[in-house]
Amino acid sequence: MPSTEVTLTSEPVFVPRPHQLQARDAILAARQRGRPGFLLGDLTGLGKTLSAWSAIAAMPDPEVLIVCPKGAIPQWRRTIAGSPATGKAITIINFERTKSLMAAPAVSNKRSTRAKNNELAKLGTLKRHWPLVVIDESHRIRNPASQQGQVCRHLAAAAAFTIYMSATAGQSPHELSYLGKLLALASSGSTGNMDEFRALMKRLKIGRPKGRWKNWSWEPNEGDQQVMAALLYKGENAIGLRRRPEEIAGWPEVQRELAPTALDLPAQRLYDATWREFRRELGLAGGSTRRPTGWAADLRFRQKASLIRVKGTTDFADDLLDNGQQVAISVAFLETSAMLAEALRGHGWRVGEINGEQAGDANETTRIAFQTAQLDVVIFTVTESISLHQGEMAGGDRERSLVVHDMRHSAIQLQQIEGRCHRDGQRAVIYYTYAEGTIEETIAGIVIARMAVMDGMAGDDTALLEAIARELQLAARQQLNPL
Repeated sequence: MPSTEVTLTSEPVFVPRPHQLQARDAILAARQRGRPGFLLGDLTGLGKTLSAWSAIAAMPDPEVLIVCPKGAIPQWRRTIAGSPATGKAITIINFERTKSLMAAPAVSNKRSTRAKNNELAKLGTLKRHWPLVVIDESHRIRNPASQQGQVCRHLAAAAAFTIYMSATAGQSPHELSYLGKLLALASSGSTGNMDEFRALMKRLKIGRPKGRWKNWSWEPNEGDQQVMAALLYKGENAIGLRRRPEEIAGWPEVQRELAPTALDLPAQRLYDATWREFRRELGLAGGSTRRPTGWAADLRFRQKASLIRVKGTTDFADDLLDNGQQVAISVAFLETSAMLAEALRGHGWRVGEINGEQAGDANETTRIAFQTAQLDVVIFTVTESISLHQGEMAGGDRERSLVVHDMRHSAIQLQQIEGRCHRDGQRAVIYYTYAEGTIEETIAGIVIARMAVMDGMAGDDTALLEAIARELQLAARQQLNPL
């Protein structure tokens, strides 16, 4: 069985803060009430890992399974090793390996690997059960048809208690079917299966839960957001807990600023060039001459916009670094990461990269180097489960900023990215870069407005996000130069 070896430190290092103890007590209270699980939905940066582990440590069960992103495994190991010993048998596995926990059906006529994996996830049986299961970043299983989602549902169904952890549980109500068993108890249901979840959405008159999951639709509105907030976090029978960093005494509010990049004539010419011409001029291989449509067009636009703005982001980062800050830069593409790293190193800065090309240990070494001020800049492609905030480690007390170079077309990913530096009571300004005078402005407005919807579903104040969305959309209406 995939497992982890955890070496205990001589003395506890991690001591839960009052708000983490409150989360621990809420989880324990849910179990004492006979609930099958709990949704810990605190926003990024409040220390959900320690909150959850504190609750697990207080439970009598001898075994626990933790399912999390690969990048979160070091954090879980540190938390467990730095906490008082529990004597529990601990298994930590990343989402991509969850199928290894399943035994295939006795008889199968599937031939392709994909079909076999789908059958394994849907119809296979668990090789063993764990009484306690933690699903960290549980929004990853919001698609009920995904292989990882189906395996995690098997694990939760067989467990005595499951802790779901996500600051971004879902942007739309229909993405919460993985919480069906919990929602059933909060809404006088029984099984919490997909049929009952669909019936619940219909009874609440939320969206159009018709057909397959991906065909459901929902138009954001205040009434539905309040109903879901009551079910999830605020009602008498709420299934979880969600708090914002600003609600913790003395913790700073998130500060977002727009950082438009002005395109000079050569850059504008590259924007107007064909994809092949564009890549050749930048010294990059490949580049189809076919006119893209759908997903391919969206991806090409994002790559082109990302690469063309490397110089602008380099100059912007230079200014922050010259002011004595450390800078974390979020990017979506490896080519962009490499170009930014080369440019900033050429300016004399110490730069590291965290991405999927490197092993987990190498990424953790880079993260620690940034946290201990051995690096000035870290450029990362991951969206979750790494801590880059000020004051975590000795020597890491320099002020820092987060630059979002690539504005992802997913509010869930953006909220996760925002919490990489602005967390654990430490303030970091978040700068969103985009090319002014292009369609990027419109997309920025749409995405940030979607982030407001996600906050609103939890009943949070969305005034700031909505103001940013209005500003971006106004700029887009004044001048649109599509890529």
